[in-house]
Amino acid sequence: MAKKTNEPDDGRVTGDVRQLKRKHTPEGLQRLRETALKNRPWQYTRGPITPEGKAKVAQNGRYAQKNAVSRRQKEKETAEAYILLTQMAAVRSLACPNTPADQERD
Repeated sequence: MAKKTNEPDDGRVTGDVRQLKRKHTPEGLQRLRETALKNRPWQYTRGPITPEGKAKVAQNGRYAQKNAVSRRQKEKETAEAYILLTQMAAVRSLACPNTPADQERD
């Protein structure tokens, strides 16, 4: 009976999860470093282009956060609410210029 392997007969190597878990040797790291410095991949990366791609990468760090809403999201929402309240007060003072609240501020 022939031994079954995950490798195709045409010489290609299939993706093996065990290869991802291997540690790099110092020689392998040096080779990777030299290749990266030679090819400079950071000069050619463009990042996400479409709005869907940008929205997807904006969610990258959220899977590890402890709360449903991050501190930055809370601060942004608070700032937006403050701006809205300021705009509402300005409109209110234009609509009713002689209200007691306006007289207290003067």
